[in-house]
Amino acid sequence: MSSMRTLAVTGVVCGVLATLALGAQQNAPTRVYSESTPGIVLPTVVTGENPQYTPAALQAGLAGNAAVDVTVDADGRVRDVLLVKSLDAVHGLDEAALASAGRWVFKPATLDGRPVPVRVRLAMSFKAR
Repeated sequence: MSSMRTLAVTGVVCGVLATLALGAQQNAPTRVYSESTPGIVLPTVVTGENPQYTPAALQAGLAGNAAVDVTVDADGRVRDVLLVKSLDAVHGLDEAALASAGRWVFKPATLDGRPVPVRVRLAMSFKAR
């Protein structure tokens, strides 16, 4: 193979590898911190709605708390909502808790003065009125 052709092929291969490395870097998972991370300042609620009772749950007289883990992103938005303590899987309260938690907005957590994603637990209360 001629030296010009070898250089051209090498240049193409290097370009492909650089593109793949950049893509991998851009798609690399973001570290999500926990509530117990030393030095973390936890997020604060900007807007958080109470979960809504379903008519069936009201009729059944259900009350209590469901627990939901969420990731609060560095922009304060919620993602990765997960039910960790069920209150009611039959009358729709677990689903109401998940839906409500997914709409909350936070002032993001910070670590060393910069916004970071953090995993937190929310207690979603259901109290009959």
